[in-house]
Amino acid sequence: MKKLISFSVVMHFLLSLITAQTYFEEVASQKGINHLFNSTIPGIGVSFCDFNQDGLDDLTMATANGEFLKFYVNQGGTFEEIEPLVEHQEHAKAVLWVDYDNDGDKDLYVSSFGSLDHLYQNQGDLTFVDVTFSATLSYDYQRTFGAAWADYDRDGLLDLYYSERKFPLGVAPNENRLFRNKGNGTFEEMTNESGARDPGKTPFCAGFHDFNNDKWPDIYIANDKATINAMLRNNGDGTFTDVGEATNSNAAIHAMCVAVGDYDNDGWQDIYSTNIEFGNILLHNLGAENGEDPVFEEVADATGTAFYGISWGANFLDANNDGWLDLYVSGSTPGTEFPTAAYYENQVDGTFIEPDAGFEGDTVRSYSNAIGDFNNDGYPDIIVTNEAPYKAQLWENGGGTANWIKVKLEGVLSNRDAIGSRIEVYAGEDYYQRFTHCGIGFLGQNSSTEIIGIGDHAIVDSIVVTWPTGHIDKLTGLSPNTLYEVLEGSTTFGNIYVDPELGIMSSTSQPTRTELLELYPNPTNEIVQLKVEAINYNRCQIIDLNGKILIDQDFSAQVSVQHLPKGIYFFIVFAKNGQRRIAKFEKI
Repeated sequence: MKKLISFSVVMHFLLSLITAQTYFEEVASQKGINHLFNSTIPGIGVSFCDFNQDGLDDLTMATANGEFLKFYVNQGGTFEEIEPLVEHQEHAKAVLWVDYDNDGDKDLYVSSFGSLDHLYQNQGDLTFVDVTFSATLSYDYQRTFGAAWADYDRDGLLDLYYSERKFPLGVAPNENRLFRNKGNGTFEEMTNESGARDPGKTPFCAGFHDFNNDKWPDIYIANDKATINAMLRNNGDGTFTDVGEATNSNAAIHAMCVAVGDYDNDGWQDIYSTNIEFGNILLHNLGAENGEDPVFEEVADATGTAFYGISWGANFLDANNDGWLDLYVSGSTPGTEFPTAAYYENQVDGTFIEPDAGFEGDTVRSYSNAIGDFNNDGYPDIIVTNEAPYKAQLWENGGGTANWIKVKLEGVLSNRDAIGSRIEVYAGEDYYQRFTHCGIGFLGQNSSTEIIGIGDHAIVDSIVVTWPTGHIDKLTGLSPNTLYEVLEGSTTFGNIYVDPELGIMSSTSQPTRTELLELYPNPTNEIVQLKVEAINYNRCQIIDLNGKILIDQDFSAQVSVQHLPKGIYFFIVFAKNGQRRIAKFEKI
């Protein structure tokens, strides 16, 4: 791998000679965003998630007491604020869209400060029912900041983990809480049994990741007031062990956030956590062999990413699509000697610089940020929430000449959102990876469509997806500047191979969610006909085994496939309520 990185260093400098300089411009008002957070309690959450599932990244923003959450629908490069989708008027922190019930639509979880956290179930048409009590989540009034969802026991269901500060302080020790999804609409608290509590500290946020590459989601906790960050290793048996000291990740800082990314493309996930003016930390994962836990080295100062200001949210992103993750950090001390926000560009040699990349006016009191691609140009944009009198900012990426691919996953036996999947991309002698999250940074949610820059590569040799089940799908010979939608099992003829230690049955066919779609004749050489009620659907697609969309049109119960080469394909129909049905056919 080191030889590959050395080669990539040379290629990066060559690419920089022909790639336009990255430049961001603030366009919130111009694009229809008008959000003001007026509260003395710091921190406001933001989501860059496609909640209406039309393929465009929407925006959801938290609000203070007495105000409805803000929902902005992407109209194709501009946003329209819509009527509140839920009645929530409590002081909100994290706003996370998550398909916790695996029914194909996005539900909404909202953490709250000084009130109840709420889970709102989507009824399939963007109408919602508050199921907090029926789902047997916490009934306590509390001060929750960060929250994250992942399938910690890898049973195909997304579980909830959040960071709690008791209200009022001193009533009981602060803690983090873990709720296991039982699959019947309810949750059971596993905080104490799992060892994930990390009590007596001052937590802000936690992030799921897989620091030892064993496919079991681990947890890193950002603890404020120098109460020592925690690295909870998932033992694979429903329990966690704090290995912070053993892995050299037990930083004693005023930690606000957890950002995760493989900034040096060595196949191991690194961690960035923000701090006050004493300096942020960048934990470089040194990797390990023979199943041992990796050890981290703290390299923020050495890499030029220490910031040395009061900072909150941070996210890795490949802003210039050269294949190497850059870093954006939000700060909250405008008009002082300390920086307010920073964009760090990866120099490939283990260091970062702060280039002139626009960001004019980025001198405000900022807290949370999230990454998406609102104009679908393949270059990541940044939404930032600020504190009054400063309104939210939308930083549009001016793009460049580098190539990219987008990858969107859908689990079948894995959780449907495919949270906790590992995406690996090979192009020439270069390697890139991503890990999928629901809740990251400080009170943020990034787009569920991953953007992976590939520099000047004209072809992607392969995309390898390792799902939470352990199943692996591999796509090969892919064109750049294209979105690839990957269904679990789509490259293995619908067969899903589950790691034997998991309590999930392997599948040789699609589960019940796809049983309503029947194709005939199958195999076929001319047309595909569907036995469905047309009134229920409004769109259909045909994709190949690599996830490439070959046909995308208004719904029809009969579609010609004469022009398609011989092979295996998937036919997808989209329901008016956002759900989809999938069936496999063969062209002969």
